[in-house]
Amino acid sequence: MMTGYPDASVPEAPSAAPPHRCRTYGVVARDGGWCVTLDSCATRPFPDQEAALRIARQLQRQADRLNHAEPGS
Repeated sequence: MMTGYPDASVPEAPSAAPPHRCRTYGVVARDGGWCVTLDSCATRPFPDQEAALRIARQLQRQADRLNHAEPGS
């Protein structure tokens, strides 16, 4: 059994997890095609811009759903 008082030097655990930052996917032209980007990372090139845009939109919808964000916000 433990007795005594709590140590004031021990920090308390945070009450809630910090919110996630919003992710924004983009499409850029690169050698060999079009890449989907997030921050400074990029996918392998897609042969056409429409394919890259389709994947970027799908990833954005999934990220928004996971973060409970409204589309377009």
